[in-house]
Amino acid sequence: MSDIPLHLARSFDEVADLYDAHRPGYPADLFVDLMAEARLGPDDAILELGCGTGQATRGLAPFGRRVLAIDPGPELVGVARRRMAAFPYVHFAVSTFEDWAPGLSAYRLIVSAQAFHWIDWGVALPKAAAVLAPGGMLACFAHVPEPPPAAFLGVFEPIYARMAPELWVDPPERWYWPGGAFAQGLAASGLFGAAEHRVYPTTRTYSADGFVDYLRTRSDYRALGRERLDALLAAVALAVRDGGGTIEMEMPAHLHMARRR
Repeated sequence: MSDIPLHLARSFDEVADLYDAHRPGYPADLFVDLMAEARLGPDDAILELGCGTGQATRGLAPFGRRVLAIDPGPELVGVARRRMAAFPYVHFAVSTFEDWAPGLSAYRLIVSAQAFHWIDWGVALPKAAAVLAPGGMLACFAHVPEPPPAAFLGVFEPIYARMAPELWVDPPERWYWPGGAFAQGLAASGLFGAAEHRVYPTTRTYSADGFVDYLRTRSDYRALGRERLDALLAAVALAVRDGGGTIEMEMPAHLHMARRR
């Protein structure tokens, strides 16, 4: 189902601190809506898949439910643990979802933020359904970056055409668009009921250095290799500095929620 090279998932661990500093968090309204729809009891626990450095974990923790957050990156998990030290009911494990042994507990909510597409598609939905209690909910969400502002489009396009034309396309996160690969696969699985899709506007303003550090954490950019990536990002940073020194990126968060049949 996914056309994203799964081996790139491990590359985020190499830039854990950059990932934590420059990847956007998620709007508070998303978590309010999510928890209202999940209808968890006081003893129900949440399983988070691909927690990274805890961008979504930080939104879940204040609701007071037990959370087990797993990620294959030890450096990423180390940052998340430090971030969440004030929440003793939030626990972490270094593991892929494919290798993780769930034990006997059935979860009422599985959450995956910017990560479900990194799970082997032959495992992802069947194992999620097996781990969920009947009627439990799977919630997957991700920021899908919009094209750069109009003021930068004409400047960036020749840079990318010359240095990395394969990146001047729809982002890999298009997987989470309504009617995208995730929604299609979820519907075709027969394991879940009808999904609900919601969008939460998100904007982040970056300095030139912050923007290229954000790009350095993206899998499609990391696939270029170090030499091409460094050259491209140097040109992008110069363009942002010449364009005023900051760039405002629209990164709406797309949320999909579906209950296990």
